[in-house]
Amino acid sequence: MRPTLQDMADILKVSKSTVSRALAGDSRTSQGTRERVRALAERLGYRPHPVARGLATRRTNTIGLAVPCAPRSLSDPFYLEFLGSVGDYAMKKGCSLLLSAMEGDDAGARRSHMELADPARVDGMILTEPKQRDERVSVLREMGLPFVFLGFCPDPAVSWVSGDNREGAAKAVRYLIELGHKRIGCITGPLDQTASAARYGGYEQALSEAGLRVDRNLVISGDFTQAGGHEAMHELLSGGLGISAVFVSNDVMAFGALKALREEGLSVPADISVVGFDGISMSRYTDPSLTTVRQPIAELGRKAVEILITMIEGGSSLPAHLTLPVEIQVGESSGPAPAVSGVGAVMG
Repeated sequence: MRPTLQDMADILKVSKSTVSRALAGDSRTSQGTRERVRALAERLGYRPHPVARGLATRRTNTIGLAVPCAPRSLSDPFYLEFLGSVGDYAMKKGCSLLLSAMEGDDAGARRSHMELADPARVDGMILTEPKQRDERVSVLREMGLPFVFLGFCPDPAVSWVSGDNREGAAKAVRYLIELGHKRIGCITGPLDQTASAARYGGYEQALSEAGLRVDRNLVISGDFTQAGGHEAMHELLSGGLGISAVFVSNDVMAFGALKALREEGLSVPADISVVGFDGISMSRYTDPSLTTVRQPIAELGRKAVEILITMIEGGSSLPAHLTLPVEIQVGESSGPAPAVSGVGAVMG
């Protein structure tokens, strides 16, 4: 039988309420009492019942997670890996997850996120896909609900955790330049999202550092989906612009780009090299395996939960801004620039 508060109170010869306050770190109990109670709880293997703890603290012990808006969804492999990490760490901390339900379009999804942000349902929220101007920030502030973004938020008063999007993209393009590529295309995500803008900024930065002109004709906007990457790659090829490599702003779009290249009769990497971004597990099993910028997805999930719980418990009044390093994961989809560079020459 699991030990109870009353069991510990009987052993220590104090009241049950004293034990409860000591476990909660209440200053009305002395430091000595708190230490005695915690030592006994550890020795007995005491774990508070989630419902009882919630009643005592007026908390739900539930974290809300805003799933991506259309056209992406929770089935996106990056978010599945992120969700797994968030869920595992939240459970270790005694919290459950509540996901926002999708309602078709972007506006509907955002309404769902706001409906989830009810203090009677969740103690705080993890938000995905921050935008340059994100209306959710003001709404959540008015509600007084703690929240943290996966991804950079330009508001300095907002907490966020992110992979190093700009430097990761710059590393990818520098890597291609080192392989001899000079005409490097780019398939971006939606540029109203901060991650997309940062990755495009890294692409431009690496080209400029190498003294290469940024040609906007080589840049096509996608939507972070496989279909979007497929369509964008076909559009990029249709211009006959002589690219020998392409940086794609996430792995899922890169999978679509690989399919488009096969349909055009082009070989990867002999004709065109492809580099993605995210480092999802699936990238190692494509044919060819994808060279990509690997984010620490599991660590992003853990840190998001850690930051949010600290905010919920009032552990810090300062916003957390955490950028995690990324690295190139070399696969089979990249190689030296062809001797006769460019799709125009290959397709002619």
